[in-house]
Amino acid sequence: MAGKTTDSIILRDISGFKEFKVKGGVGREILNLPCETSIYVEGLVKGDYLEVEKYRVVHPSKLECCEKESEDVREFALNYYVYAGRPRYFKIIKTMSSLSYLTRNVLVSEGFTELQPPIIGWKSDPGLRGAGKVKVSLYGSQYELHSSLIMYKQIYASIFERIFYFARNIRVEPLENAYTGRHLIEFTQVDVEEAFTSMPEAIGFAESVLKRVVREFLNSNGDLLDSSRIEWLDKTFLSEKYPVVTYDEAVNLLARNGFDVRKGSELSHKAEAFLGEYYGIPVWLTGFPSTARGFYYIENAERPGYNVDWNLILPEGHGEILDGGCREYRAEELVRRIQASGENPAEYEWFLNIASKGFVKPTCGWGLGLERLVKAFHGLTHIGFATPHPRLPGIIGP
Repeated sequence: MAGKTTDSIILRDISGFKEFKVKGGVGREILNLPCETSIYVEGLVKGDYLEVEKYRVVHPSKLECCEKESEDVREFALNYYVYAGRPRYFKIIKTMSSLSYLTRNVLVSEGFTELQPPIIGWKSDPGLRGAGKVKVSLYGSQYELHSSLIMYKQIYASIFERIFYFARNIRVEPLENAYTGRHLIEFTQVDVEEAFTSMPEAIGFAESVLKRVVREFLNSNGDLLDSSRIEWLDKTFLSEKYPVVTYDEAVNLLARNGFDVRKGSELSHKAEAFLGEYYGIPVWLTGFPSTARGFYYIENAERPGYNVDWNLILPEGHGEILDGGCREYRAEELVRRIQASGENPAEYEWFLNIASKGFVKPTCGWGLGLERLVKAFHGLTHIGFATPHPRLPGIIGP
C-alpha cells in the first residue's frame, strides 16, 4: 500500500499505481494500516471503487504515510529512499529503466556491441571542465576512478568498429554546482563510439537514436508521463531535423543578445539555456575551440584551433544532454595536444604506445547523459530528482 487518504487507498504493484475509494467495513480496516504494508486483497472493482471482500497482511510496516513530494533537492538527496515508493519517483525510476532498455535495443539493432565498463584505471579523462577526479590507493599504487571512458572507447571501437557502454562515472564537481539543476557527481553516460565515420554521420546517427527512443517510449510507456510532457516531447524531439550551429555562430548570436562570451571559452549554463529557448528544439553546437576541450578531440584541418566536436542542447533550460566528437588517433598529435593542455604525456604512455603502432583507428563518438534525459522527459527542476541514488556536489546521502 503506497498511500492513503481518508476514504481511499493507493495500491502499488509491478505494473504501477492505482487509487481506489474503499467500501465496506473490511475496506475501512485497510485504511488503518501503515503505508508500505504489503497486502493481498480480494474484492470487486466498480469504477473507482474497491469493495474489499477479504485481505491479509503479507508483510507489516510501521511507516507513516508521506503524502507530500519533496521539492527541496538537498532534503531529497539525503532521504531519497523515503520517497522512492511515491508515485512521482516510482514513475521517474521506471522511466530511467525503460530508456535504458530502449537505448540498448536501438544500438544493438544497429550492430553495436555492448561492453561492461571499468570503474578504476591508471588515468581517467582530463577534460572535465572544472571538475576533479577521485584518486584511490590500492596495493601500494595510485589509481583513478573513471570520470569517462574515452580512451577505452577508442581502443574497442578500433576492434569491434561499433561499441557502447552504459558507464557509471564519478566527477568531483565544485560545491556551487549542487544547485545548477544539471550536475551530479555520480552519473550514467551512454557512451557510443564508431570507427571510420565522420561528424555529419555521427550527428545524424545520434539524432536518429534519440528520435527512435523517444518515439518507442511514447508508444510503450507514455503512461509514465503527464500529458503535457508527452506533448512537449513530441513537438521538441520529433518535430523536424535539429539545426546545426557552429560555436562561432552561437557566440555571435549570444553577443547580439547581451551575453558576454569570450571566444575560446566554454559557454555558460545561462548561454546554453538561451540557445535552447532561441531555437525551441534540440540544437547541435559544433566546432568548439581546441583550448576549451580535452586533448583527445581531433583538430579540424580546415579550421585550425577548432575541434571536430559537438554538443546537443535542449530547450526548457535543460541545456547540454549529449557531448561528442571525432578523436585524435595519431601519436605525435596526441603528444602535442597533451603537452598543450598542461598534462604529462608519460601518464598516458600505455595509450600513446599502441597509438604509435597504428592500433588506434580513426573513431567518432558521443556520450548521452541518462539522468539528464530523464530530467527532460519529466520536466524536473533538478537532476537530483532524476536518479534512484542522487549524489550531489557536497550532498551525499546513504
